[in-house]
Amino acid sequence: MEDRCVGCTTCIKRCPTEAIRVRGGRAHIIKGRCIDCGICMQVCKHKAKVAVTKKLDEILESPYKLKIALPPPSLYSQFEGNRNVNRILTALRRIGFDEVVGVAMGAEVITAATREYIREHPRSEEEGPWISSACPAIVRLIQNRFPSLIDNILPLISPMETAARIARKAFIEKGYKDEEIGVFFITPCPAKATEVAHPSMVEKSAVTDTVALNEIFYKIRPIIKSIQGEDIEVLQLSGQEGIRWAHIGGESENLGLKDVLSVDGIDNVIEIMDRLENGVIQRVDFIEANACTGGCLGGPMAVENPFSAETRMKKVLRRNENPCYNKEILGIRVPVEAEKELEELDNMQFSSDMQEAWRMMQERDQLNERLPQIDCGACGSPSCLAFATDVVKGKVQVEDCIFLLRQRVKEVAEEMVALSGKMPPSIKQKDEE
Repeated sequence: MEDRCVGCTTCIKRCPTEAIRVRGGRAHIIKGRCIDCGICMQVCKHKAKVAVTKKLDEILESPYKLKIALPPPSLYSQFEGNRNVNRILTALRRIGFDEVVGVAMGAEVITAATREYIREHPRSEEEGPWISSACPAIVRLIQNRFPSLIDNILPLISPMETAARIARKAFIEKGYKDEEIGVFFITPCPAKATEVAHPSMVEKSAVTDTVALNEIFYKIRPIIKSIQGEDIEVLQLSGQEGIRWAHIGGESENLGLKDVLSVDGIDNVIEIMDRLENGVIQRVDFIEANACTGGCLGGPMAVENPFSAETRMKKVLRRNENPCYNKEILGIRVPVEAEKELEELDNMQFSSDMQEAWRMMQERDQLNERLPQIDCGACGSPSCLAFATDVVKGKVQVEDCIFLLRQRVKEVAEEMVALSGKMPPSIKQKDEE
C-alpha cells in the first residue's frame, strides 16, 4: 500500500536481508532478496506494507464445489476464554467453509516423518545438525545469507502442505474431482502466503490460496460464543503433539531427541546461524528456528500478543489432553519428501563473471572507506556498505550520500573562490602596470 509510505526509513534498518530501499520518498522491496519475514509490516507505524492474501469474500464466492479451510494451530490461541478447538473449527464452517482440516494433523504426520528421517540419516559432528524446514522465512534466510547450511535443511515438506495434500486426497476418494476442490490456508504470516504462490520445496502447492488470520479472527469471534453444547461439531483431527507446533520448541519437543536447539526471532536466528556456520555450535542433533518471536504465535497477521497467546496455548494444550477426535480422514498417506533441491539465492552477488565481481567489490570497498560509517539511512540504503554496493551497481549516485555531497559542495566552493581571484591576462597586465 505504497501511498501510506512516508519514506521514514524505519523498515530499511530492520530488514534482516537489506531487501528494502527508499527511493523518491517511498520504500521499495528488492524482489528475490526479501524472505517475507514480516518485520517491515510489524515496525511500520503507517501500515504501509501488507501481505498479499485472498479476501474471505472472494474465497466464498469462488466457483470451487468444495471449499476447505486449513486453520493453523496458532489460531486456537487467539480467542480469550475459549479452549475448545472444536468450537473454533465449527465457527469456520459457520462462516461458509464446507470442510475444515486442521494443519496440526499435518504437523503430527511430519513429526513422525522427521523422527524416521533423522534416525535413517544421522549427521556427523562435521556435517552439523538438521535444521527444520517448517518456517519458509528461515529456509529463504538460509538460501540468502547462509548458503553453506542449505544441506542441513530437512528435506521434508511443511505441515501446511501435508495437511492440504491429505485433504485433497480424502475428498477425491469421496468423489470430488481435484479441480472442484479449493484448499485455503489461514495464514499467520506473509512467508507462508509466498510459499503457496512460489513453493520452494514442491513443484506445485496443494494449497489453492491463503487468507489472513486476522481477517478470519474478526469474522468468527462473534460467532464462537454462540456455539454451545450439541452445536459444537467434532472436527478436530489432532491432539497435543500437533497443536504445540504453534509455539517455539513445540516441534523439537515432539521428536524425543537428546540435543535440540530452539530459537525464535529473526535476529536471534541469524546469530545462531552465524555461530553454526563458523563451527561454534556443536553436538546438536536438530535446530528448530522460527522467524517470529514466539514461533507462529507471533506471526505478523496474528491478532493476540505472542506472550498472551503463549499463555492461552498452554490452556488449550491442557484442555486437549484427551481430545474429541474426528477420525474420518486420519490414516491417509501422502508423500512428504521435498520435490525440489534448495538452491542458493544469488541476489547479493555483483556479477556472474568472477573477474568483474572482484573489480566491483574492490570499487565498493574503496567507496565505503570514504563514507561516514554511521548508517544514517538518509541515502535510502540501510547501511553505508549497502549504499556503496548500490552505487557500484549503478542504482544510485555518489551524491545521494549527504556527507559526500556536502564535501563535494565544499570542494566546489573552494574551487570557485580560487577561480574568483584569477583575472584575464589583459586585465592582469593592466592592473600590474
